[in-house]
Amino acid sequence: MSHPPRGDEPPSPEILRKIWLSARETTRKRKQVAQAVRAARQGKTREQLRGLFEEELDRREMPRDPIWVERQLDELEWSAAERMRHGAEGVALAVEFVGRARQRLVRKLDAPPWMEPPVEASYLVSARRYEKTPVDLDPGAAACLDRALSSATLRAGKRFAQVTVWFDSQSDAGLAGLVAVHLGQHKVGVLGQQASERLAPHLGAAAGRGAKPRAMATLAKATHLRPPFLLVVALPLEDSPS
Repeated sequence: MSHPPRGDEPPSPEILRKIWLSARETTRKRKQVAQAVRAARQGKTREQLRGLFEEELDRREMPRDPIWVERQLDELEWSAAERMRHGAEGVALAVEFVGRARQRLVRKLDAPPWMEPPVEASYLVSARRYEKTPVDLDPGAAACLDRALSSATLRAGKRFAQVTVWFDSQSDAGLAGLVAVHLGQHKVGVLGQQASERLAPHLGAAAGRGAKPRAMATLAKATHLRPPFLLVVALPLEDSPS
């Protein structure tokens, strides 16, 4: 796998071509997944349809994307008029998100102070291969997550945002072995057992440097879930830190 360009070096035409081809192939496969689930939707609950999406993604050897799946489940319930309205809203939100991303780069905008991780959360989790993993959210985290959607520097309306989260060992004896996920000074949830085990080497590597690990996460509104949010972290699939 080629390394990304560094500093101000622009990506080569070959790298841009590979990115474009990869994005086109992902779009093509996602359309196939959506069509397959739509054809089998009759008489199935939302939870059963969610399972079908995951099966179809796995069958095509595509990475799971909980936020994309939730959006597709919503679309299956929309009328034609609702699809048109939400489609127009989606374009507007995408434009807003790109505009905020440019502002952040040009003006070097930081997240609101309350969302900043502590100083010791300085170890950036990195690896060559990732899996988009949803956080098991605490019921009491709704107010914090709603506030984050409203005030994150990188956001699109109150439906989508990118935030920095950090990780620590779970202090609750009832959840021993799981990794706690924090946004600023707020604990918002935990990783599941398998995800916690995958992150354990990074916790150890960070501790060896007197630090705690952090990572970028995607936060989205998910009205059919309780609490009504999805917080998804790209976690390494490798056993050891890179």
